[in-house]
Amino acid sequence: MASPPKLRNVEKAVLLLMSAALAGVVLEMAMFWRGIGRARRFAKAGRRFERRLSARGATVLILGDSTGVGVGATRPEESVAGLFAADYPDADIINVAASGTRVADAITQARRCCEAGLRFDLALLHVGGIDVVADTPLHRLADDCDILMRELGRLAARTAWLGPPDLGLAPLFPRPYAWVMASRSRAVSKVFSAAAARHNVLFVDFSAPAHVAYFSKRRRAHFAVDGFHPNSASYKYGYAVARQMLGLDQPG
Repeated sequence: MASPPKLRNVEKAVLLLMSAALAGVVLEMAMFWRGIGRARRFAKAGRRFERRLSARGATVLILGDSTGVGVGATRPEESVAGLFAADYPDADIINVAASGTRVADAITQARRCCEAGLRFDLALLHVGGIDVVADTPLHRLADDCDILMRELGRLAARTAWLGPPDLGLAPLFPRPYAWVMASRSRAVSKVFSAAAARHNVLFVDFSAPAHVAYFSKRRRAHFAVDGFHPNSASYKYGYAVARQMLGLDQPG
């Protein structure tokens, strides 16, 4: 028996709505993966800030991921390493950070420095965001963190770990994926904080509520054009927070 005309019209309308919804999802996912590719290309173009001095004061190591490189800053001098150098002109700064680094990769960075016989007054660790995105299992992450903290204990008199922000705020991630990123950011930061506490390392938790509230206001204004990396303003904010928590003297 043929369907009544009204029922056929309803069925057509439902099919049209479903098709439109599916097309919207496909388009959003295509834009998302296009954004991922743009962020990766953006990271490859990043240039690390490093300053080697023969007559040096403090020795500083920068290690970790693209935030250690300073990807997203308008100029390398506006990265955390660059800002530190401006405040402390006598500091000898070595930067071994590389885009795409996870906690496990940072272990290798630290070990290479130890094998080269290097020692530092301060290590600034930028790592964790890639582990959030890649969903590194938490038990493996906890083990890697302990190893990394021990290596840094051999390498530097003092270490400050600048953790990742709540990546659910990054414009790159659409909902509901942004909610997944937010949940992962919180879970991972708990692992990082616990590991840092076990090894007497300062951990700056940028996924904490106060920082989330700060980045939530005009959130696009805090990220670079790729919608994932921090911009110069965010590096300046992160540097100021880290300086305060480290209790560094005001630069002369």
